[in-house]
Amino acid sequence: MLRRVVYIAVIAALGWGCGHESAATQQIRSAASVDLACDASMIEFVDDQPMRKRVSGCGRTLTYMYKCNAAAGGGQSCRWKPVRDDSNKL
Repeated sequence: MLRRVVYIAVIAALGWGCGHESAATQQIRSAASVDLACDASMIEFVDDQPMRKRVSGCGRTLTYMYKCNAAAGGGQSCRWKPVRDDSNKL
């Protein structure tokens, strides 16, 4: 019984540490999959700065920036948005 509990604890610890991505990384990977018409597993981060992420996938690249806009009620609505300019090879 103790062996089984240890085995489950080890598997849980490995699952938590391996393959864990931040919310920002998950959001960008999902958006880039759509924007680049490329499977999410093929998306690679080539430049990873706090407010700017550059991704590559399926032979194309795209930069995302974290931008905030005023929201109703005085708050802000923030999200990762693609930068559409000449530096992106879409």
